[in-house]
Amino acid sequence: MSKVKTGLIVLLAGLAIYLSSQLWFANTSSRNFFYTFFTRSQSPDSSDDKIFVQPYRLILNYGNNRFSAEYGSMSSNMLREACDGVIQVMLKDGEYLGMQTLNYSQVFEAPGYICEYAFDMPAAAFSSAYGKNGFADQIKNIDSIVLIPPDAVRDVTIVWLLDEVNMEMSGYSVKQPLPPITTNPNDLIQEVIYESSALSSYDFEDKNTFIAKKPKENYEYPTVSLVNPYAGNELLMSAIEKNVNMFFENPAAKLDYMGDNNVYTFADAETVVKYYQNDVLEYSNYRMGDSDAGLLNSFSIALNFIKSDKLVINEYYLADFTQQGDDYNFDFDYVVSGFPMILPDEYKRDDMQNGAARLDHSIEITVRDGTVVNYKKIVYNFITDKSYRTAALDFRQIMDGIGDTGTQEKISDVLLGYKLDRSNKACLYWIICLGGQTLSKIA
Repeated sequence: MSKVKTGLIVLLAGLAIYLSSQLWFANTSSRNFFYTFFTRSQSPDSSDDKIFVQPYRLILNYGNNRFSAEYGSMSSNMLREACDGVIQVMLKDGEYLGMQTLNYSQVFEAPGYICEYAFDMPAAAFSSAYGKNGFADQIKNIDSIVLIPPDAVRDVTIVWLLDEVNMEMSGYSVKQPLPPITTNPNDLIQEVIYESSALSSYDFEDKNTFIAKKPKENYEYPTVSLVNPYAGNELLMSAIEKNVNMFFENPAAKLDYMGDNNVYTFADAETVVKYYQNDVLEYSNYRMGDSDAGLLNSFSIALNFIKSDKLVINEYYLADFTQQGDDYNFDFDYVVSGFPMILPDEYKRDDMQNGAARLDHSIEITVRDGTVVNYKKIVYNFITDKSYRTAALDFRQIMDGIGDTGTQEKISDVLLGYKLDRSNKACLYWIICLGGQTLSKIA
């Protein structure tokens, strides 16, 4: 009997080793660079510093309160690169002209370029990204950079840094040429022309907003289709599982189950991936990081994390960032067909129910101690259609159509962009911030 027991123990031990090896080494092909990147502290790329200070749109000022806006392709935009060259020279050899109260009439008077950020850029981070220290002593935040090329009278480029939080501007004279704007805006029939709220008769808050105007002819634009690469035509757990395997070192060892409120959940000892009913995917990593990366290095880690997600195919830009203790939170939004993609308010409520997840931006990512600990995104890819719609870009008419909002607050922001619609094609909408409310109306 003793020999029989010993034999059974040896047999069971051998069987356990065999089954464990089969479970561990199953689907070895899934253990790729993508997962390794997601679960290990990464060395940041210093070249990403310039992407942190890259504007989310480039405004061309034609003079006489007429502007155009270029979204997207900022990394390859030749005019943006020329502006960046001036900024580099400004930080190195620019002649400081002093600081004064922000005056939009002064900085927008002459034709030039405006590099605009989607958030209040800290001057310390801005100068650090360009390798310049001590610059933050002159200005606290940078919301826009205005560059005015040389003209017949002046042989230098003038640069204004606008701090719209504190309503200050800091000026520099730079001996670096910049191409003059020679385009006549009257010839831009099929492009959107903007006007400055600060130079117009609108009763807005002090901060300037660029408002789209109706061109000579009706503005035609392509609609945008939404494609769900995780679920295809039917939202099935089996279909989603195939696309979340990349987040796990050994997908065969993960658990999958239907969580609370019909949330699809996949997990192992260190990773949890959730797919919510409003098509939001959330990845959480419970490993501990081993380095204090700092702001710019954390941004590089976040940026390269997104690049490793092959199901993110649309262009995105940094829309905001915050720091909370050791956490650096970076928010990104998409650019589609020359306009920003805007999430509807249904994603931004605090009382999310029925298996839905809150999401303020298209991609939200948190880096702690050099490691990505949370990654949340809207899963859609956006495809430009061949069908077109016509937009009525008359802002005053839009405001009349909205009617009385019951508030005496002033408008703080206006944006024209594609608004995500899960059931229909995305179209252009006016997004208006008024007294804490966000109003939207189709263009």
